[in-house]
Amino acid sequence: MNSSVNSSPSFEHNGVVRMQRAAEFLQATAADLTGSQRLPMGAGLRAGLRMLAAAARRAAVMVRAGHRDWVQSRKQAAEDERTWNAALQDARIMADLSRAMQRQDR
Repeated sequence: MNSSVNSSPSFEHNGVVRMQRAAEFLQATAADLTGSQRLPMGAGLRAGLRMLAAAARRAAVMVRAGHRDWVQSRKQAAEDERTWNAALQDARIMADLSRAMQRQDR
């Protein structure tokens, strides 16, 4: 049985490296949006965080609206199913549904 271990010790923490890259990205994005070449690090981070917060708010609004529409459609489908089952048992309800559907076609 052969096994090998690739042990190249790193003197930088991966989380720190990712945070530095994220800060550089946010600073570059803020510079693109504002047109300036260099912003103080804090200003770049604040601008990036504002952009992320705005995107998160838009996503939350879309998710809530989608969920509300989905719940409403499920309620309507359940009501339609109950009405159809009642119509199968009662000829008067079936006649009412038939007339309503004929009026809708016109």
